[in-house]
Amino acid sequence: MRVLLATSAGAGHFGPMLPFAAAFRRAGHEVQVAAPGSFAAAVERAGYRHWSCPDADPDEWAAVRDRFLAAEPERRNEVMVTLGAELEARSIMPGMLAAIDGWRPDLILREIGELGSTLAGDLRRVPCAQVLIGLDKFVDFTLPLAAPALAAYRTTLGLDADAEGGYLYRQPSLSLLPPSFEQPRSAPGPLVHRYRAPEPAAAPLPSRWWPDAPLVYATFGTVAGGVPFAAAAFRTVVAVLAELPVRLLVTIGDGGDPDDWAALPPNVHVERWVPQRDVLARAAAMVCHGGTGTVLGGLAAGVPMVVVPQFADQPDNAERVAATGAGIAVGGGEAAPATPDEIRAAVTAVLAEPGYRRDATALAAEIGALPLVDDVVELLADTA
Repeated sequence: MRVLLATSAGAGHFGPMLPFAAAFRRAGHEVQVAAPGSFAAAVERAGYRHWSCPDADPDEWAAVRDRFLAAEPERRNEVMVTLGAELEARSIMPGMLAAIDGWRPDLILREIGELGSTLAGDLRRVPCAQVLIGLDKFVDFTLPLAAPALAAYRTTLGLDADAEGGYLYRQPSLSLLPPSFEQPRSAPGPLVHRYRAPEPAAAPLPSRWWPDAPLVYATFGTVAGGVPFAAAAFRTVVAVLAELPVRLLVTIGDGGDPDDWAALPPNVHVERWVPQRDVLARAAAMVCHGGTGTVLGGLAAGVPMVVVPQFADQPDNAERVAATGAGIAVGGGEAAPATPDEIRAAVTAVLAEPGYRRDATALAAEIGALPLVDDVVELLADTA
C-alpha cells in the first residue's frame, strides 16, 4: 500500500503525523510526504521523501497574517481558519493532484489543518484519514468554519459544495492525546481513535554544552519568530531562565539564527533544532508556548512544564496542563503578557514541588496504556 502524508508547512502540524507514518513503514508500506516546497528540509530530516507542492503566495499570506494580527484576540482563530483554509487549499492543490497522479497512493493521511489534499482526494477518489493536531474540541471549532470557506472552491473543481463539511466528518480521525487531557465535547463529532507512539531510546546530549545542573528546556516552536508579540514573549522567557541556576537549552526553529542569542551566559545553549525526545528524557522542566506537539512530548515524557500561551490553541492547551496538575500556565498572550516575576515563580515552583512531576508522570502512564500506533495500519488498510 502507498500512503501519502499531506501537511502544511508547520512543524507542529507535521510532528503528530510522524508516529503514524513510521507505523506504516514498519508494516512494509511505502510512505511519501506532500508538503509546500518551503518545508522540504523538515520532511527530509524526518527521513521521508518530499513531494514538493506550491507555497501560498507570500503577499496573500501576508494579508491573512495582517488581518489575524488586527483582529480582536478572541476572534483571531476564526480569522485564521476562515481566511487560511481556502488560501492554503487553493495554493497546494496543484502539487497534491500531481502527487496523486504521479505516485498513485492508496490512502491520503492528512493533518487536520491541511485541506487541499482532501479536495484532491475527492477528485481522484482516494480515501483520506485525518490526524488531529490538538484537542478534539478544535474539530468542533475548525470544521464548521473551514467547510463553508471551502464550499465555493469545491464547486469550481466540479465537486458538490458540501458547506456542512460532511466529507470532513466522515474521515477516520486519529489522535495521540490521552482522554483525560481532553475537554468534554460540546457537540457530537468524528469518532477519534487514540494511540501512542513507541518511544525509542533517547540519544545523549553533548556533555560539552553545560556544567552539571538541572536541565530546563525552552521552546516556542517554529511560529513564534514570525509573530512579534510571541517573539518578544520568548525573549522574556529566555532572559528570565538564563538567570536561574539551571542548564538551559533553547531551540529557535530552522528560521532562527543562534548568533542572535550570542550574548547569553554560558549556562545557556541555543540550537535551531534538537530531537525533542533526547531533551525531554533528561529535562527537569520545560517552558513552552503550548503548541500541541510540544505539550504532548512533555506529557509522554512525564516532564512538568510552564506554559506561556500566545495564540491559536495554546491557551486551551495551557489550561489543560494546569487543570491536570502537570504544570503551570502563566500570561495571556498579547493582551496580558507574562511578567518576568510570573515566569520565574512558575519555573521555580515546578522544579521544587514534586506534585507537578507526579501528575505529569500519571499522564505519561495513561499515554503508555494506549494502543500502539501500529494498530492503525489495519484500521486504515480497510479504509483504503
